[in-house]
Amino acid sequence: MEVGYFIGVVSAINQRQILDNQNQQSDRRISESVNCVMNQLDRISLAQPLKISIVAHRGKTATVKSENTIEAFQKAIFILRDCASEFVTPQIEFDLRMSQDGYLICYHDESIDDIEIKDLQYHQLQSISRSKGFEIPLFEDILKLCRNRIDLDIEIKEEGYEERVIALTTEYLEYSSFVIKSFNDASVRRIKDLDPQIKVGLLLGKVTGKFPVLSILAQFFPEYRIFKTGADFVSPNFRLLKFGFLWRMKLLKKEVYVWTVNEEWRLFKLMRSKYISAIITDKPELAIQVLDALQPTHSSFDRQSKLLNNMDN
Repeated sequence: MEVGYFIGVVSAINQRQILDNQNQQSDRRISESVNCVMNQLDRISLAQPLKISIVAHRGKTATVKSENTIEAFQKAIFILRDCASEFVTPQIEFDLRMSQDGYLICYHDESIDDIEIKDLQYHQLQSISRSKGFEIPLFEDILKLCRNRIDLDIEIKEEGYEERVIALTTEYLEYSSFVIKSFNDASVRRIKDLDPQIKVGLLLGKVTGKFPVLSILAQFFPEYRIFKTGADFVSPNFRLLKFGFLWRMKLLKKEVYVWTVNEEWRLFKLMRSKYISAIITDKPELAIQVLDALQPTHSSFDRQSKLLNNMDN
C-alpha cells in the first residue's frame, strides 16, 4: 500500500510538471503574440507621419551661444525652415519684458547686473548687454525679422502690457502664425478677453505663492486654472507629465506644448505621443534628427502624395 501510494504521488507530481510546462509554453506563445501585435501597431503608428511643432527655446541652437538675440533667431530660422511641412511646424520661443521707459524687449531674466529690467531704460540695457557681448532686441524687430518666415511662441513674463503685445503682434503677424503664453493666470485671461482669436497658453512648472504645496498641486492638476483663464493650450515642464496628465488634457481638448526637452531618449519618447502638439527644446537640430528617425517614411509619403495628385490630374 505504501509503494502504491508513493507511485501515485510521483505520478501526480509528473502530471503537475507536464501541466506547468504546457502552461509556460502557452504563456510564452501568448506573450510572443502580444509582442508581435504591439510591434505591428508600433510600425503602423510610425508609418503615419507625426504632426508636431519643433520650437527653438529662446532661439537656441547648437552653433549660437547667445539666446533671445537677433543672431540666435536668424540661425534658428535657417536651421528650422527646411523641416517645415504639413506635418512639422517650426517655431521660435522667446520672452518679453518691458523697460523703464516703456520699450518691449526680448530678455529672459528679471534682472541684469543685479538691476531689475523694469528699473532700467532701454539705452542703459543696451549699454550693459553690449559690454557682455550681445544686444537685447526690441520686440518689434523680432516681429519684422520673423514675419512670413517662421511661427512664434511668445512668452509674457509680467502683467500689465498685454494690450501692447497684442497690438504689435497682430500688426505684423496672422493669427495662425503665433501663440502667446504666460505663467501668470491674469495675463492669460487678459489676453483672451482682449482678443479671443489669439491662441493663448498657460505655462506650468513654476512654484509660486505662500503655499508651495498647493502651487505644486496646481501644476500637476491645472484643470481649474485652465477653466478660469480660458487657456487654449497648456505648456508644462516635462516633469509634470505624470498622473495621467496627457490623458486629462486630451479629455479637455487642450493641446500640450512640453518644455524644455533636450535629452535624445526623452525626445524619442515624447515625440511618439500623439497627445503632444509641440516640443520646446534647446537642441532643435537634435529634435529634427529624432523626428527623421521616427518617421523614415516621411519622404515616401510625399512621393505617394505627388503620385496620387498626378494620377488625379
